Amino acid sequence: MDLCQENPDSSINREISSYQSEDIKRKIIRLEQCARSSMQRAIASHGALAVLYGRHLKHYIKESKVILGRATDDMDVDIDLGREGPANKISRLQALINMEGDGSFRLRNLGKSPIFLNGTEVATGKSSRLSSNSLMEIRGMAFVFEVSNESVKQYLVNIAKNSRETSF
Repeated sequence: MDLCQENPDSSINREISSYQSEDIKRKIIRLEQCARSSMQRAIASHGALAVLYGRHLKHYIKESKVILGRATDDMDVDIDLGREGPANKISRLQALINMEGDGSFRLRNLGKSPIFLNGTEVATGKSSRLSSNSLMEIRGMAFVFEVSNESVKQYLVNIAKNSRETSF
């Protein structure tokens, strides 16, 4: 039994799939599904909405807004990207990840340099939709953003419930 339906936009390259057997393709898809399921469980077990991870950094996002940047004595950020690589290349306020009211996420570039989201440039001052499994590149450092849809759904239910209780 598959964990989720086969995705037509799967990461399996058409050229590769043309010379791989159906059995091998199914095994690759199952491995990808297992990895996704494992990541979803890890996010939920940390009580987080999402996770941002790179080669050295893994940060579970538990708030609806987080600031990414370079921490200094004068500046505190939620996610210190300086721990991932050359800190002098990162702006102190590099980006804002914000969860919208419908549970979707947006990335706003606050830094001086462009951020690349799935290969598309997000210029300074601009924002872009941030979906699960997005590849974010900041000054040559790569990060993956992964969302737990179940955790986001529960968060929104709790917000709505608290809002109703305070209005009475």
